[in-house]
Amino acid sequence: MIYELNHVGGPVRDLEASLSFYGELGAEVVDRLFMQGPRVHRVHIQLATGLVELLNSEQPGAQATYGLNHVGFMTDDLDGDYARLIALGYAEISSPRVAGSGQGRLAFLSDPNGVRVELLQRSEEFRVPPITTGPVRQFSYVGLAAPDLDAAAEFYGTHLGMERVSDDTFRLGADAVKLLPSATTTIAQLGLTTSTPAPDTQDPDGTHLTFLPH
Repeated sequence: MIYELNHVGGPVRDLEASLSFYGELGAEVVDRLFMQGPRVHRVHIQLATGLVELLNSEQPGAQATYGLNHVGFMTDDLDGDYARLIALGYAEISSPRVAGSGQGRLAFLSDPNGVRVELLQRSEEFRVPPITTGPVRQFSYVGLAAPDLDAAAEFYGTHLGMERVSDDTFRLGADAVKLLPSATTTIAQLGLTTSTPAPDTQDPDGTHLTFLPH
């Protein structure tokens, strides 16, 4: 069963710049390791309730791209949930395998609009109690491209088991996804509720951040 929206993540060009940017918003590092095989630094930061996975390669390819590019969900039956979703017609990206970190197993597939979805099964828990020391009070949502809104709603609501809390927003665990029909990138934005008004901005790799009133 898929039971938690665990994180949003992707590759970053300059790890320290990303840590500094999110640190200014009150994010804290909750996990950090180096994957020897692919030569990748993996850092999980927590912003209010939400986990953001930053991946920084020591050997990026010439065609490397940067920015948040996937959402990760926890499951207690990786093989079963992956097989069920593939049987429903969703596109396979990579079948279940041991994670590069050695922490559990993972698989990737595509939602109906091309968003990369990671399924994770592991015993490690990186999430800590909600962080309230910075200006961000709530990790409101991960905004996902959904030009086919009905198909996306069926995927996240019916097949991933997320609770529909509004016409375009689905929650599982502490955090939520918001489906954005007009978005031009798959991970279109992070919606963050702040203690004081703030203008929208972008992180160092171009991910859009929208600040919502508390």
